[in-house]
Amino acid sequence: MKRRISLIISFLLIIAFLSGCTNKTYPSEMVFNKKSDLGTNVIRFTSDSANDDIFYQNPNFFSPDDSKFLFRSQRGDGRYRLYLLDLYSGNISLLREDTSFGWMPTWSKDGKEVYVGHVGKILAIEIENFKERIIELPSDSWITFLDLSPSGDKLVFVEEDSRFLVDTHKILSVVHIDGTGYRQIYILDHENEFYLDHPFFVDENTILFMTRGKNRDFTGDFNKPYLFNLDTGNFTRFPICCSHYDVHPNGDKILCASEGYIIDLDGNILKETYGIRGHGVWSSDGDTFLMTGDPVPVTEDSQYFGKITIMKLSTNEIYNLVSHENTYDSSLSAHIQPNAHFSRDGKYIIYQSDRNGNLDLFLVEVPNLKI
Repeated sequence: MKRRISLIISFLLIIAFLSGCTNKTYPSEMVFNKKSDLGTNVIRFTSDSANDDIFYQNPNFFSPDDSKFLFRSQRGDGRYRLYLLDLYSGNISLLREDTSFGWMPTWSKDGKEVYVGHVGKILAIEIENFKERIIELPSDSWITFLDLSPSGDKLVFVEEDSRFLVDTHKILSVVHIDGTGYRQIYILDHENEFYLDHPFFVDENTILFMTRGKNRDFTGDFNKPYLFNLDTGNFTRFPICCSHYDVHPNGDKILCASEGYIIDLDGNILKETYGIRGHGVWSSDGDTFLMTGDPVPVTEDSQYFGKITIMKLSTNEIYNLVSHENTYDSSLSAHIQPNAHFSRDGKYIIYQSDRNGNLDLFLVEVPNLKI
C-alpha cells in the first residue's frame, strides 16, 4: 500500500513538473546586422522564417527596466504565441500559447507581470515563473487593446464579441488591476460606429481613443479622436484629424504621426513634421521623437525614404537613423506602416523589418544627438 501511494505521489510530481515546463526557452538568435546611418550598431534579435505580427506601435513593449521585449508570432500554424525576448542574452521565452488571446497585451508598472486579454477576463502573467493571476470581468467579451494608466492602477480595454471569429467591437471599458471598479465608458451603436481603436491613457483620469466606421473606415471624422474624462464623464472630440498617435510623456501633447504634426489637447498644431507621415512615438525625454514615414508622402527619391528618422520638438533638425528595409506595402492607404519603439530610457529603438522575407526584430542604438 505504501509503495502504491509512493508511486502515485511520484507520478503526480512528474505531471506537475511537466505542466510547469510548457513555457519553453529558445536559444539566442541575436547577431550583429550592420551600422546605422549615424554609425551606431544594429542588432538582429529574431530570425524565425514564420514570424509575423511581431508587435504594434502602442503600447510600449519594452519592460519597464528595458531588460525584455514582448512580441507575438503565430509562427506558421495559426496558434498565437506571446514571447519574451531577453535583451541581454538574446534568449526567447514562450510566455503563453493559445488558439487566441486579446491583442495587444501590456506590462504592469513594476515589470513583474504582463496583462493579456482573454474571454471574460484579463490574465496577469508573472514573467519569472509564468504563473497566471485572473482578473475576472462581468463580461463574456474578448478583451483586447489593453493600456495601463500612469499609476499602474487601471487598465482600459476594448470588448469584442466572443461569439464571432471576426473582430466585432462592442464596448470601451476600464477596470482596476485588482478586478474592482469595472466600468463601461463607450458603447458602439453599430449604425455609424463599428470599431474602437488605440485606447490610450493621457493621464490618470483621461483616455484618448478613436472610433471607426463600417469595414474599418478610417476616413474623415473617423480620424478625429475622443477624450474621455473618468472623473466628470465628459467626452470631447478633437476638431482636427489625429490618427496613429502617441501621447507625450507629460500628457499635454500628442504626436499625430499619420497627419504629420504635433498638437495640444485643444487640437492646436504646435509643430509639423516637414512632410514625413506614418507612425511615430515619443522618447521618454519628452523632446525627441521618431517617425517611420514610408513611403507616402515620402517619395522614393527623398532622403527620408525607407528611413527611421529622429526629430526634436525643440529644434527643426531631422536625422536619418537607420534604413528599416521593409518591402511590404506601407502606404498610408494600406494603413500599415513600419513599427518602432523607443526603449524606456530612450537609448535604443526596436523596429520590425521583413528584409529577410519574414518579420524580424532589429535593435539600433540612438546616439546622443546635439541638436
